[in-house]
Amino acid sequence: MNNSYRYTALNLLETAIEFTNMTPDPDEWSFEMQKSNEPRFVRLEQIQALMNAFVPELLYSKGIRKSIESFYSGEFINNRLIEDYSKLVGKIDKTISKSAFYDAPKGKIGISDLQDNYCNLLNYYLKLNKLLSHNKGVMEISYSYFFPYIITNSISDSMGSKAIKIKTILASFIDPYKRSYTLDKLIKHYNYPDIDLLDLDLDWI
Repeated sequence: MNNSYRYTALNLLETAIEFTNMTPDPDEWSFEMQKSNEPRFVRLEQIQALMNAFVPELLYSKGIRKSIESFYSGEFINNRLIEDYSKLVGKIDKTISKSAFYDAPKGKIGISDLQDNYCNLLNYYLKLNKLLSHNKGVMEISYSYFFPYIITNSISDSMGSKAIKIKTILASFIDPYKRSYTLDKLIKHYNYPDIDLLDLDLDWI
């Protein structure tokens, strides 16, 4: 990754999803359980550092497993003020006003509503992400299987931009201030692991 790249809440979201997809059993979401699997161990270190940078409320939890569970449940949102989300609430109101529900009586959005919104969108994104990964890892197929591959791939391609939009919205829930950090700053101030994960993954193949 080049020196100009800046890490955001999107990196936390993507890394958390990647790790939990690799490790679906919550009982294994700990440094102790992953000490013999360096790629997963490093991803846990990345998650912890990114939480420290973007969602420090999560680190008050007892252990990295609880932090990840709280990340998925949106519990951290309840530890914030509604004022932290003034821009996001404005965007929500604007989106509703331009939708089929434009004439609905305007309600007041509270912090618990934001948590519910986050969980709803996150659950949808997780299902969509799984769907978009349907053909992932397919290296070679025979002629008789081209047809479903082409059809499902075309649908996935058309939905890809929408998935990115949902990720960006989720990042606004995770970090409403849209902060960004260089790798050097993450390493220096948040204990982000200074390891090339791609090289590490290749070593473990």
